[in-house]
Amino acid sequence: MPYVASRCKRWMLWIAAFFVLAYAGLIGVRVLYPIDYIDALESIAANYDLDPALVAAVVCAESRFAADARSPQGAVGLMQIMPTTGSWIAEQLAWEDFDGNLLLNPTVNLRFGSWYLAYLVGRFATLDQVLVAYNAGPSIAEQWSGNVDTLCTETAQYVSRVRSRIPIYRVLLRWRFVLRITPSILGLRR
Repeated sequence: MPYVASRCKRWMLWIAAFFVLAYAGLIGVRVLYPIDYIDALESIAANYDLDPALVAAVVCAESRFAADARSPQGAVGLMQIMPTTGSWIAEQLAWEDFDGNLLLNPTVNLRFGSWYLAYLVGRFATLDQVLVAYNAGPSIAEQWSGNVDTLCTETAQYVSRVRSRIPIYRVLLRWRFVLRITPSILGLRR
């Protein structure tokens, strides 16, 4: 009997170790691919007929889900919208009394950024062109030959980063239980 008990104890330790490592892996995925504001993101993406995984991948590439993010060029919020672009989007949405500080509100920023992304999807033929336009501007995307090697390094890397994250976010948004059992990194930033 001691042999059976010892063997059983060993199996229990292996099983426990497996679950601890699996959970650590899920936390690692959540750190590498942060996602917050999920309900707002999915609702707003649906309003603009966008894949929520695309919106999440853009947010991750732009700000890693930091609502108070500010770039050296002046872009702000989750989707890193320039205040001048935000003002133009506000006009298109017939938004009264737009103030650039509203772009720090996660819901407003997601709405404006998703509207702009949908606008670019309607304007350009390929996802790569859309991402080039979102990162470098529509005029760059219009001039672009379609060869990633002809883009500046930053924009080429941006397109690659966003494209590579889309499938991961599709899985995370489909398997919401992973998001429920792992902590958000949002609270860890502060």
